Amino acid sequence: MPSHAVLVTCAYAGRVHDADRPLRAPETSAGRHRIALSCTVHVPQGVQDAALLAFEQALQRAHLRAAPERAAHANPGATGETLTVYERGSFLAETLFNGTGLSLLTTRVGPLSMQAVVVLTTRTVNDLSRVIVSMVVGGEVAPEIAREVDAAIDDLVARGVVVDGPGWARAVDVPRESLGHPQTAREHGIRG
Repeated sequence: MPSHAVLVTCAYAGRVHDADRPLRAPETSAGRHRIALSCTVHVPQGVQDAALLAFEQALQRAHLRAAPERAAHANPGATGETLTVYERGSFLAETLFNGTGLSLLTTRVGPLSMQAVVVLTTRTVNDLSRVIVSMVVGGEVAPEIAREVDAAIDDLVARGVVVDGPGWARAVDVPRESLGHPQTAREHGIRG
């Protein structure tokens, strides 16, 4: 942890929050619920590629895989963003779990193959790179995805990367013009 870090006590579960990074998902009101979340951070442009790699690896650790076919019809140029889409599970598995009562198992053993679609976007804003990780489908696996994204942010901060920004919120709180907003993602064919 940098020597200049200012530590403040967080009210949630007695955790300590490092003021040099956005709040972790469980420290926010949105992160305490199983809803589709988004994380918006700003990093220096010079480390944008390293930040993207860290978030991509985090999504892979959360058992998501790249889904270029979901991004095929999207037009990231219209929003000024770069776009990568990740997914987990499938419509068939989701129907099986919810239609047969197997979803009750997930309350006991955790998510098995719950469907999720996550959008990773970047855009230059005021000499910084704005990175958005947004769950446009799949609130059930939000805690697992958030845990991995938070670990990626911790790793970037530990390597000396300045990470700031609003942090975690509901996915619907992403700016409407961004591909990370669920409605915009639907309009661009990302949500299916």
